[in-house]
Amino acid sequence: MAVFSNNKVRLHYYIYGKGPEAMLAFHGFGMKGTQFSVLESAFAERYTIYSFDLFFHGHTELLESSLEVIRRGLHSSEFGSYIAEFMQEMGFKKVSLLSYSMGALMALSIIEHLPDKVDNAYFIAPDGIRPNTLLQMGSRNLFINRLFYKLVYSPKTVNLILNSLLKYRYIDEPLYRILQGEFGTEASRLTCYQVITYFSTLRFNKTKLADIINKNRISTYFYFGKTDRLFPPSIGREFSAMLENSSLHILNTGHELVNEGLAEIITSHLQLVQYDPR
Repeated sequence: MAVFSNNKVRLHYYIYGKGPEAMLAFHGFGMKGTQFSVLESAFAERYTIYSFDLFFHGHTELLESSLEVIRRGLHSSEFGSYIAEFMQEMGFKKVSLLSYSMGALMALSIIEHLPDKVDNAYFIAPDGIRPNTLLQMGSRNLFINRLFYKLVYSPKTVNLILNSLLKYRYIDEPLYRILQGEFGTEASRLTCYQVITYFSTLRFNKTKLADIINKNRISTYFYFGKTDRLFPPSIGREFSAMLENSSLHILNTGHELVNEGLAEIITSHLQLVQYDPR
């Protein structure tokens, strides 16, 4: 584990693989940078992966983390500037991106503000292209956001909400189990509030994003779960159709995609792509 620091953040990250190209990786909610260790076998020959703990996860620190700062939110240009500093410190001219779910917000921020520094982008069930309605309500509606903050201290109400979401099939069983674990304690519920609120300012226009990606000839790869209710495959179909150099892969699974099965699929896809390690 290593760290990048400036006067605002301490970004902790893990390193996987020994390939000649740099890849920056951003995990999903409730995980940390170690989530992508299972994909090391797929990327290790081509990439060295720098897999970050996101804010309020793992060992990454926001040096000023008051409620006021969290509610003010993180802007994509701000995160882009952190990565620009990191790349300069590491001596990287270009990088590729790997992201899962919430982590796609970080990848899209980099694409929006450092597009000429990005070669390839791998998106796994990405947030940000078509934001989830429930998450939008919890983060952007002031009344609901403040109510959400009160729910941090009301575990019975949270459990009732989760059961209702499952009952009406807004979430599936695997996601329900994940959320049960993440909302299991007061500390974990507070983390959830912090994450959703702090990231609520990361908003993207998909037409603008498509123009940036196409103009900078960024190759994109999308992986979606066929039964994923949080970020369904229709997002990938719609967005990849707007891109010039993109591939879309729909797997027979739900939202839990980062596993050995995906590593095998990515390995086979990379073998089909001509690659000169020089």
